[in-house]
Amino acid sequence: MVRVRRKFDHFVLVRQIGEGGMSRVFEAEDETLGRRVALKILNRQYSRDATRVEQFRQEALITANVNHPNVIKLYSVGYDQGYFYIAMELVTGGNLEQRIRRDGKIKEAEVLSIGREVAEGLRAAQQLGLIHRDVKPANILFTETGTAKVVDFGLALFVERGADSSGEIWATPYYVAPEKVLDNREDYRSDIFSLGASLYHALTGQPPHKADTNSIEQLRMIKCRRVALEDSGMRFAPRTIHAVNRMVAFRPQERCANYDETVDELRLAEGLLSQGFKSRIANRRVRWSLSVAAALLIAFSIGWLIQFAGGKKATAITELVETSRSDLTGEGVTVQASGKKTVAELFISARDKMLKQRELNEAEAQFEKLIRSEEVRQPTLNWARYNAAVCAVILGKKDAASKHLQAMGNETGSGSNLVTPELAGFFGTLGKRMGNSLGLGIAEDKLGYATQNESILGYLIHGLAEWYHGDALLGAHELSFFKQHLRDVKSTSIATSLEWIYSYQPLVDALDKPITAALNLRQPKTPSNLEEGKKSMDEIRQAKTLLESSPGLTAMLKKWEGVLKQEMSQLFQKQRQSEMSSEHALRERELGQWTEIMATLPNLIDGYDYSRVLDMLQGMRFDSPEIQSALEGQIYLHSKAQAFLTGLFADFKDSGYQGKIIRQSGSSMDGRIIAANTETVTISLDRGNITLPVNELIPQTLLDAAQFYASKTTDSTEYYERQERIAAFARVAGLPSLSATVAAQLMEENRSFRSRWMKVQ
Repeated sequence: MVRVRRKFDHFVLVRQIGEGGMSRVFEAEDETLGRRVALKILNRQYSRDATRVEQFRQEALITANVNHPNVIKLYSVGYDQGYFYIAMELVTGGNLEQRIRRDGKIKEAEVLSIGREVAEGLRAAQQLGLIHRDVKPANILFTETGTAKVVDFGLALFVERGADSSGEIWATPYYVAPEKVLDNREDYRSDIFSLGASLYHALTGQPPHKADTNSIEQLRMIKCRRVALEDSGMRFAPRTIHAVNRMVAFRPQERCANYDETVDELRLAEGLLSQGFKSRIANRRVRWSLSVAAALLIAFSIGWLIQFAGGKKATAITELVETSRSDLTGEGVTVQASGKKTVAELFISARDKMLKQRELNEAEAQFEKLIRSEEVRQPTLNWARYNAAVCAVILGKKDAASKHLQAMGNETGSGSNLVTPELAGFFGTLGKRMGNSLGLGIAEDKLGYATQNESILGYLIHGLAEWYHGDALLGAHELSFFKQHLRDVKSTSIATSLEWIYSYQPLVDALDKPITAALNLRQPKTPSNLEEGKKSMDEIRQAKTLLESSPGLTAMLKKWEGVLKQEMSQLFQKQRQSEMSSEHALRERELGQWTEIMATLPNLIDGYDYSRVLDMLQGMRFDSPEIQSALEGQIYLHSKAQAFLTGLFADFKDSGYQGKIIRQSGSSMDGRIIAANTETVTISLDRGNITLPVNELIPQTLLDAAQFYASKTTDSTEYYERQERIAAFARVAGLPSLSATVAAQLMEENRSFRSRWMKVQ
């Protein structure tokens, strides 16, 4: 692979810093805002997938809403060259996974500090109703100063939206919470488990579960094993063990109840650990500070030497050597022969860099060199000042632009035979108006520049100054006025000599979309519902992306966004309260119905025939998740109990059962059961065969017979299936202790049974 710098939208890719299954992450230079960012680019195959793009966009929206020092900031999103991307805060301290891979184990105090900071970031997200869903060491990044930040909310869901219905386990097997793989349910406590598992890995150098598998069944078996930090065989402070063990508890209700508790646990463990070591830590900090200071001093010295050498070299290369001088008129520029390139050629070259190549820094430097040159006369000098001011305005150098324009007003060059009185007046007026803080705030109809000659360029520079440094809406009107009235130049008799003015139109064309967006801006009305609010929020964010070049409009949009967030927060709270009230009422109503159903079930059982119970239950459905889960548990139990009887009756027919047979009356007999069905049972006695109603036999007799047949089974799969039926039948038949005993042993030996049995707990 050949690595090169690459232009991507308004970013220049510098180097790849990460790669995942769905995307790559690059360090990039934002040419518009002049800052380094982390550019996360969705792979092409996923960029074409509407579902993945929506997931990526969702990450952007979620992350943008979380404003916390321990959460990576998001700047913008976009689409270029067939790829969807997110631009976000760049941190250069690596991630926790890299540090574990490099160091093996991380110091206890450092791990506790990292855990506390990450928990604080996750708490900020959870306060907005968000869960992360993929907390792992690779998603814990560090700044240069060591601050931990959470990244990659691409899998996040609003808690209120409910569980993920995709059926996919979108999480990392090492750190995923047991309830996610066992029952496909999760909440913020699942993130607490994943954070605890990440800290366990950092402390011991090994993940709590070695789950290198893509098989859900295998993963479920692995996740049934409880985790305890002391089982690692390493020594840690008691409070550290307590904090981590609470976070990785098997049952969610055994973990910290919320992030406040999690932060407090980690802070307490961190504080207790640090006692007795303060002097050592202080000395380490001093040494670290001195090292950083020395490194910065060396870097500054090297940078100064490089800059000094580069500056001298550039000066030597661009120095003009005069050979002759002659004056010509063309495009309002004095042409002077000077070495290999004439002044006109240098001027036009600089203007092309500004207008065609958009290399504004280089163009500004060339114009300033022309301004300093003694060979440049009017009007070339003032046009160089004008263009240098345009570059400075766009680059955000307000003072430099004002300085160039002020010099133009002080020296109009009216004495030159190439400067007409009209042009001299334009230079003087423009310089006096804009020489002091760019003359911001002058209304468009007060400018009064002519539109048939060079003076029309006054509207251009006024508009650019307002757009980048003042009232952007006023600037939008002035730039639109400039573009609309360029045709006035064509109507003049000297239009041919003024064609060069049209070359400035690209400066306005480049802002067409932002200008249109600015002119169409309207503060959103107070939303009446969340959908309206989300629509308005999307519009504001789209406008912010378009209007990044205008600080004034960006600040106004941020203010609107803040107001809208508050309004949406209130709507969200009202909606959530309404939903919770409805959910509570629904639960209470369905709980009452369920209580009545459970009271009715015994009346539907005819002896050991559960078919009527199943017919009724399988036709039901509840909206309350809790009641629906209870319903599914009862269907499971009665289905297994029915299967228990079917299998047992088949065993009786095949080989019979010899043993003590106890009747409901308490009497017993020794005989051999040779046949049975849901109605009767046939028993062979010494005096002959007798037939009894099957419900005259107590459940324990049937269970003893079933255990006898299970003990003869050599196939492990069949054995586990028989034991599961025994546990279910015992539960339904009113023997909960026996059922629990069988189930407990089965859960230890057969992990897949656990997820099914948890429905009836």
